Amino acid sequence: MKVFKFGGASVKDAEGVKNVAAIVSANLSESLFIVVSAMGKVTNALEEICKSYFEKNENTNQLIETLKQKHFEIAAALVPENDPVFDDLENIFAELYWAVEEEQIKSYDYEYDQIVSVGEMLSTRIVAAYLN
Repeated sequence: MKVFKFGGASVKDAEGVKNVAAIVSANLSESLFIVVSAMGKVTNALEEICKSYFEKNENTNQLIETLKQKHFEIAAALVPENDPVFDDLENIFAELYWAVEEEQIKSYDYEYDQIVSVGEMLSTRIVAAYLN
């Protein structure tokens, strides 16, 4: 079995995802395990969202919307508009919006982990949709 770990820079945009697919395709004769990081700079953006949420800034939803548009644009460049990945992305972002609407009852570290991990969920869905 081969393990491939693709970091954020390698999946930062549609061209990066296409390159990942080419690498995966060239290795289909073996069992593969693929790990995908959050897309380039997405972890930083999610950290900013987390900070904004804890500081109760009014721009938290706008930060999420900007991140959402980035992911939808990348997905749109890779898969047909009726692909189920768009529903998956919509659901992930809905959960993120709900999370920042809640009153902060958990520790910063807990909320940070919940928010920042969204990056890997988003990129994994997009890369998997393209590979499929």
